[in-house]
This record gives sequence, structure tokens and C-alpha cells, in this order.
Amino acid sequence: MAGGGREWTLTASRLELGGLDFAGVVDALVNGQVVKVLKFTAGDMKIKDLVQTAQVAPGVKLVTAARPGSTSTVSPGRIELFTVQLKGNLDLLGIKIPVDYTAAHPPPINAPFAVFTDVTVRNTDLIGGTLTIPGARISVVPDQAPAERR
Repeated sequence: MAGGGREWTLTASRLELGGLDFAGVVDALVNGQVVKVLKFTAGDMKIKDLVQTAQVAPGVKLVTAARPGSTSTVSPGRIELFTVQLKGNLDLLGIKIPVDYTAAHPPPINAPFAVFTDVTVRNTDLIGGTLTIPGARISVVPDQAPAERR
């Protein structure tokens, strides 16, 4: 079972995954509950306009944002990513195909490389590699989500 413990969200204008492998649907422990997640492995990740958010206490979230227009990276080596949902546009040779991958609707094919635009990824864990965020800004802000989403 994958670890993680807490869900966090990544948004980006562009997400590139190299050396990609969709390893299937696995169990992960999130907020004390077992949930089904997608497991991906990758050799490297490039994330343009990265913003990560996570609830750290009731009504409070932590926001980490890269400098606008910059590309954050996760490398080198094997990266494991455990994902509740990956939603955005899959960019195939300039053709943008809307996708919404979850454990109930996993990717239909396994490709060695993928590019997503206008992407939102709900994750439970990222293992391996080093995350580099150019111009990182970290802040703690009130969570504006409706009470039923907290």
C-alpha cells in the first residue's frame, strides 16, 4: 500500500512526463482511509507555472507557487507518483484531448512520454527525484473551499 497520508493538488499550464509508465491502480492510505489511486513512474517531470496546495488544518491551506512562466523540475532517477485524479488536456502532436483520469477511469494506453496542458492533478504521494521550484513562494492562507470539500 502506498503511503502519503494527505492529498495535495498540483496545477500547471504544462506538465511533461518523460520515461513514463502507468503501473496500474493501487491502494493508498489518505487521511486514515484506504483509497484507490493511479500509480505512475517517470524518469523526469517538467512543470510549467507550478502551484501546489494542501490543507494543513481545518480551514487552512499551504500554497507553494513557482515564479510565473517558470518550469519546475523533478529529477533525476525513478519517480513514483500516486494520483487520485489527473484532469486536463493531453497534447498529442498539437491536438489537445480533454482527459479526466481516476482509478475508475484510468488511462487507456501506456505511453513512454506524455504532455498535459491546463492540468490539475490530485496526488497522495511523490517518491524519488528532487523537486526544484524556481522563485518558490510559500504561503499559508484560509481555505475558501465549501465546507463539504474540506
